[in-house]
Amino acid sequence: MTLPAHLLRAVRGWARITPGAHPWWAAGTAGLALGVPLALTMAADVPVLAAPATFGALVNVYGRHETYARRWRTQAWTGLGLVLAVLAGAGTAVLPLTGWADVLVPALVVALVAAVAKFVTDAVRTGPPAGLIPVFAAGTLSAEPLRATDLPVVAAVTVAGAGLGIALSCAPGLWRPDGPERQVLARAVVAVLAATGRDGGTGTGAADRHRATVAVHAAWDVLGPRAAGPLGAWLAHAERVLHAGAPARPLHALLAALPGNRVLPAAPAGPVPPAHPWPRRRVLRAVRGAGHLRVPALRVGLACAAVVLVAAALGLGHVYWAAVGAAAVLQSPSAGITVQRGVQRGAGTVVGVLLAAGLVSLATDDVRLWLLTVLCMVAVELCMPRNYALGTVAITGLSLLLTRLGGSGAGLGGLVLDRLADTALGVVVAVLVAVLVRNRSAARTLDGALAELDAARDAAVLRGRLVALAEARARLADDDWRLPAPRAAADGEQDAYRRLGDLLGADRGDRGTPGALRP
Repeated sequence: MTLPAHLLRAVRGWARITPGAHPWWAAGTAGLALGVPLALTMAADVPVLAAPATFGALVNVYGRHETYARRWRTQAWTGLGLVLAVLAGAGTAVLPLTGWADVLVPALVVALVAAVAKFVTDAVRTGPPAGLIPVFAAGTLSAEPLRATDLPVVAAVTVAGAGLGIALSCAPGLWRPDGPERQVLARAVVAVLAATGRDGGTGTGAADRHRATVAVHAAWDVLGPRAAGPLGAWLAHAERVLHAGAPARPLHALLAALPGNRVLPAAPAGPVPPAHPWPRRRVLRAVRGAGHLRVPALRVGLACAAVVLVAAALGLGHVYWAAVGAAAVLQSPSAGITVQRGVQRGAGTVVGVLLAAGLVSLATDDVRLWLLTVLCMVAVELCMPRNYALGTVAITGLSLLLTRLGGSGAGLGGLVLDRLADTALGVVVAVLVAVLVRNRSAARTLDGALAELDAARDAAVLRGRLVALAEARARLADDDWRLPAPRAAADGEQDAYRRLGDLLGADRGDRGTPGALRP
């Protein structure tokens, strides 16, 4: 396959809307976490603190699908990372730099923050927005008019915002302590019913099977030590429905009982896999052996450094927007998805600046400016899970409002032109870096995943290695326009599905081999 054909195939479907329930609570808490510190900084008439308050509060968007026992730890560590990113950017802002050093030093700092954030978030698997927010934080603070005496206050405001964000995110645990477990189980059940064609759809293909397997694996990862309870028993039955032809009718009754705190019906008889402790020291393991994670981090770092220097050389304003644009589209694992994200970000930015121009013109006083900023944050949380282009529309409006709130002296026309030019430059550089910087370790990772797949003899181990194989294939997609991905990987995956069905069927005491469910 040629490079243009590979990229064109990946771009298709960029406007597709992902179905699902609207995350109203998450959107509301994100808006509140942003709105409270912004209101305080505006009331105190210190607009320079709006940025650190904002980035501290954005810790709220991480770890949304984890249990409350893990969520606050994830968000606390993420908050520490955001504080360090804010201080890194603020530190460059207070340095007495002149000439090209005034551009080169912030570019190197932003690039370093981008690379480290990408590596750590990939290793820990935080999910969206991954390493994007630290890049935004470092870039924004590097352009703020700060003094050295402001650094302790900046750090304190960021920590306070992060504390508020964590408190709001974990508050539902007081009245619904198993809410995340129920939600992830519901997503797995819906995916299983879709993959087996039992939800009224027609999904029985390999792609549907893979999505359902990933959803089930994610649910096991979330349950962790709680997998020995009733939720684990139901998840085990859903897995048997997917791979071993167990009856699907009980899953419909389960879906009706999962919302709220309703009592769950008894799960069908069958063995439940033993509970596993949640993994520890994931970052250290990645540093020692995960070479395939270093290349994506290198890409983000190179792209951010290059795009800041080019934007400065071209005389563009708000050059950190270009770094954010490059980092945003490079959060994906493959060159094809990077191009798709680039198209979505470009389209969303064009629509977003038109919307933002109207919003900024409406923000004639501080109250309206604050209200519109909070509404844009809510819109980001509602739109981003549906489609990245829609989310970018809301993010563009939020960015321009925050820039105005931070006291930027640029006119509206200048802000719009800077946003368009910086985004276009960031997208182009990101795509070039994704294509030119090859992830050679991805092929070695794929070979290792295939070998481990063949050696798996336990259903739980086999399921996890199936997901690892699919991840390795996704990373190899960067190079399949040069060298087609090994056919053995696809064949090995389908054979492993059959073996998983046999293992789960044996656990049920029968061999239940429904041919319609086997790819």
